[in-house]
Amino acid sequence: MKTLVQLKIFNMKKLFLFLFIAAGVIVLACNKTTTLPAYTQTIVFTVASKMSHAKDTVSSKGDTLWLTASGTINDTSRKYGITGNLKTADSVNRTPYAVLNIKSIPVTFTNAAPDASGMYKWSATMALPVPAVATKTKFYTTGTFVFGQFGSNQMGNTASTDSKYTYAK
Repeated sequence: MKTLVQLKIFNMKKLFLFLFIAAGVIVLACNKTTTLPAYTQTIVFTVASKMSHAKDTVSSKGDTLWLTASGTINDTSRKYGITGNLKTADSVNRTPYAVLNIKSIPVTFTNAAPDASGMYKWSATMALPVPAVATKTKFYTTGTFVFGQFGSNQMGNTASTDSKYTYAK
């Protein structure tokens, strides 16, 4: 026969077990989280990964690099501009020679109607002045382009020149 103390302990254990299970049920019943689907960004602007340049050598006394970039965009109204940041730097120690920020690049659309994805192809030719540098200097050129729309920008990828280096002669 169980003693009175043993019965009280047994009943307390049953009470704690019941309360623990009840608390778990309440917590699980009140879990109101909503899992949202993954956000898929609408692509409205792209830039080709390579830019072409008019010549592989420039004058060491100072010259201009003519760069042509291209890509796609879904807005041809020109209400929102494409901004470009061009940079040329030494290929060895990465010292910048010239940096140019173009607030609104004048683009040319190459197709009158959008392609299958609803995008228009664009291209732009930009002049990047290069100061006087030592002869036989090797440098590389990159460009970063951004399309701004309604206070939110969409960044394109960084584009580099089609041949790895340009040489000063």
